[in-house]
Amino acid sequence: MKRHKWFSWRWTVLAAGILAGGYVWVSGMLQDVYGTGSPLAGRIGGTDGQAVEAMAKPDELVLARTYLCGVKDEEHIRLTNEPLEQVLSKYKGWEIISSEQGKLILLKRENDIAPACKANGYFGLSADGVLTLFNGVPGEQKVIQTFYQIDTAKMEAALPKEEVELLKKGIRVRDLSEYNSVLSTFSEFQTDETMPEGH
Repeated sequence: MKRHKWFSWRWTVLAAGILAGGYVWVSGMLQDVYGTGSPLAGRIGGTDGQAVEAMAKPDELVLARTYLCGVKDEEHIRLTNEPLEQVLSKYKGWEIISSEQGKLILLKRENDIAPACKANGYFGLSADGVLTLFNGVPGEQKVIQTFYQIDTAKMEAALPKEEVELLKKGIRVRDLSEYNSVLSTFSEFQTDETMPEGH
C-alpha cells in the first residue's frame, strides 16, 4: 500500500513539474519529440505541494513514436476528467518530453521497424550509390531512410550478379530480422566517404 501511494505521489509531482515549467531530464539531456540521443531520465525541478494542487491539466496527450527504420508518427488523444497521474500510469516506459499550449507530449522509441516499413519497405541503392530504405521499389524514389555509401565496384566483384541485381531492383523487408540482415550483408561494402548533407 505504501508503495502505491509513493507511486501515485511521484506521478503527481512529475506532472506538476512539467506543467509548472519545471525541467525533465532524461539520461542527462533534455530531448525534443524527435530527438535521437539517449532516453530521458528522471529529475524534475520547480515543483512543490501548491503547484500540484494548482496545476492545469492539459487538454491533449500526444504520443510520439520513433522507429529504427527512421519513421516517426504521432497519436493525439483528447484527455477526459481522469486524474493526470492515472493517465500517465498507462504509459509506463514512455518519456515525458514537454507540456505546452495544453499538450502533454510523450515519446517512445520502438525497438522495431514501423508498420509502414513492414508493409512496403524495400532496400535499394539511391542514384548516388547510397544504401537506402524506400517506401516501395527503389525506382519510385520514395525514401524512408538512408544509410551509407556503397562501394559498388567492390560489391559487384564480391557478390553474385543475382544479388547485386536484387539490390538494384529492391530487397523486400518485412520485419526487424530481415532489416538487420540486409544492413549486415552490405556493411562490408561501405565506403569511408563522408555522407552528403541530408543523408
